[in-house]
Amino acid sequence: MEPLSKPKVLVLFPIYNGEKTMRESLDCIANQDFTDFRAVIVDNKSTDGTAEIARAYCEKDPRFEVLTQDEHLSAVDNFIFCMKYGKEHADYFCLRACDDLSSANFLSELVKALDDNPDKLLAATTVRRVNGDVERVLRPDPIIFGYTESLAGGVVPRSLAYPSEWCYGLCRAEGGADILIRRWSEYPHAWCVASYVVAEFVMRDLAVWAEDAEFIFVEGSGSFEKYGAKTFLGKLQQRLNYTIGCYKVVHKLPGVSLRTRIKLFRRLWRDSRIKTRYDLEDHFLKAMRLRK
Repeated sequence: MEPLSKPKVLVLFPIYNGEKTMRESLDCIANQDFTDFRAVIVDNKSTDGTAEIARAYCEKDPRFEVLTQDEHLSAVDNFIFCMKYGKEHADYFCLRACDDLSSANFLSELVKALDDNPDKLLAATTVRRVNGDVERVLRPDPIIFGYTESLAGGVVPRSLAYPSEWCYGLCRAEGGADILIRRWSEYPHAWCVASYVVAEFVMRDLAVWAEDAEFIFVEGSGSFEKYGAKTFLGKLQQRLNYTIGCYKVVHKLPGVSLRTRIKLFRRLWRDSRIKTRYDLEDHFLKAMRLRK
């Protein structure tokens, strides 16, 4: 199915099941103060009422349409399909899950950020994580901006501290989509892929933060329990893959000395513990019953 016209922004919903929250998430996009967008709901052979909700929504708002997969794809493959679709059919695109919400200025602030910064390929917002009655507001550590310049000067920033939800930011189709697709395809683990995908944009100074808009992420899916590694070797492998995958970006950075590369690898290894939540020492001591 082809969009009726090429919009500036394409919002893609790679849905499977999510009828409990789908309508509110669609309303959130429909009520954006930026109007030059189209929303494509990619039905990945859902088995609940999600697709019906989506089709009913499209009947009342022509900016929305449903695209149905011929067969069920894995979550990773469906996301990659949406990224490729966004690359081909809009100037900018973003991904949305069935329960994602955002402030009314989400699209307008992200579009402005990319319009004003033609050298940037990803624009992302402040993130509000909601878990029941508990809310946390997440902002990037300012030290991540100018990462390339810091490394060239021999200084390794103390962290890559940014919200993993930045993978749901607005991506520039030209240039940005290829990074997003490649990073999403190369990481072999479902857990922590969102954070992994964003790392290259940050390390290469290709990301811009629109701090006055919000992306609202509702926790409670149990993804860590479902996708996180359970064994010591599994956690070790995932941390190594995360570290090495991020470290490979150094080959795309100019003027990084050997000493700085070594320091960077050590920093990324420590950073991977925060991103994956895998504390190997803690796991080992608990396995040996030396720690509760």
